[in-house]
Amino acid sequence: MPKFTVSRPMLLFWIFLVVLCSSISTTVFSESAFNDHFALTTMTIAIIGLVSSTSVLLVNLVHAICNPE
Repeated sequence: MPKFTVSRPMLLFWIFLVVLCSSISTTVFSESAFNDHFALTTMTIAIIGLVSSTSVLLVNLVHAICNPE
């Protein structure tokens, strides 16, 4: 049976994507101002996390292409 390994940046990418989707759904379906503001704050943090983890993944990809071992 093949062994699957997931890198930390890839795991963080998927976690931030799930957080972003859940905060978007909270914003759409919320009925109070507190939930709205909390979801928008969480969405901002998730977008920053997505951008940073995507950039780390791209740097790792370029490094793997330029330095094959």
